[in-house]
Amino acid sequence: MKLKWTVITLIALAATAAGIYWGVDAFNENKSYQGNMRNARNAVAAHNWSDAAIYYSAARSIRVSVENRTALEQLNYLKRADKEIRHNNWQSALNLYSLVLATNGGVDLLNKAAKSGEDYVTALKNADESADKASSLQVALDKKSAELTKARSSAEAAVKTANDAAKAAQDSAKSAVDAANDNATDLSKALSSQQAADKADAKSEAADTKTSKVDNHKKDKAN
Repeated sequence: MKLKWTVITLIALAATAAGIYWGVDAFNENKSYQGNMRNARNAVAAHNWSDAAIYYSAARSIRVSVENRTALEQLNYLKRADKEIRHNNWQSALNLYSLVLATNGGVDLLNKAAKSGEDYVTALKNADESADKASSLQVALDKKSAELTKARSSAEAAVKTANDAAKAAQDSAKSAVDAANDNATDLSKALSSQQAADKADAKSEAADTKTSKVDNHKKDKAN
């Protein structure tokens, strides 16, 4: 009988020890799980996606939950979105944020991070587009200014050519007038000279005629 109670006591003690061990192990396991989940959430709050993934993975290795399973999927999208942002691929980053928000059972903290990132990238995208428009407008203005400068230069050259042609025509006309005046003067002088010569010839001829008449008259008297 004594042996029987001894065996029962030993079994009870073993069960108690096993229970205590199991309880301690469960307590430690739960403590580790909660610690990893807490660290994962802190990493998410700091936008440290890599650390958050490590802690969520550690928590999942202890106990699978909707949060740690879904979080790993969302963190993958968020890490890829950060990479796209570094390469200025705004639309790709926005598409990845949309995938985060569309994940079934998404973690609230990660949804908020995705929404915040979406607003940030949208602002960057709009600023980039505005800068592109301003740059295109500046290029168009520079081109227009160059065209106006070229047109102004062409107009000035045309005006100068017209002025030069007009001056040349005026000079040519003046030369022609001067030449005509010179010719008229020369002609007038020649005419005057001719008239003077004609008068001299007429006087000479008249004198010769008179002399001839006188001689003839003398001859007649002599006869």
